[in-house]
Amino acid sequence: MRSRLRPGEELITVVRRHAIALLLPVGALVFAVGACGAAFLAPQRGWRFVGAAALAVAAIWALWEYVTWRADLWAVTTQRVIDESGVLTTRMVDSPLETINNVACQQSLFGRMLGFGRVEVHTAADRAAIEIGGIADPEGLRDAILDMKERRRAGSPPAVR
Repeated sequence: MRSRLRPGEELITVVRRHAIALLLPVGALVFAVGACGAAFLAPQRGWRFVGAAALAVAAIWALWEYVTWRADLWAVTTQRVIDESGVLTTRMVDSPLETINNVACQQSLFGRMLGFGRVEVHTAADRAAIEIGGIADPEGLRDAILDMKERRRAGSPPAVR
């Protein structure tokens, strides 16, 4: 997490996109490895260049998607919800718990089976709701935000997960 915690602030939970987001680039990389191997077995030498180029492109794409996956996160602290994204240029948005009005969770059948979904955080701000799609354990994030909001309102100590 790149955001600095404020004095007296504790980190409750950190959530990233579900690992299924990496399925397509990793699948392409595996396919490219097989294609490269087949190209090196081909009698024509031109196929070796094509196979190596396909492998290089797939490897760069898979690496970029992994780095992006690691950089995008959402964190709940005792004072706010933090949304961080970006690799070369970064974006950090925080929403104080006091400004959060509602937290909605949505999961498809496939998402429920694999444990991913969408969370919408509605705040009192002028801008639209914060939409967090494809995250692992969306119900856990929703519960952590609502629990921390209620504890903050009641003045109870945080329950660190």
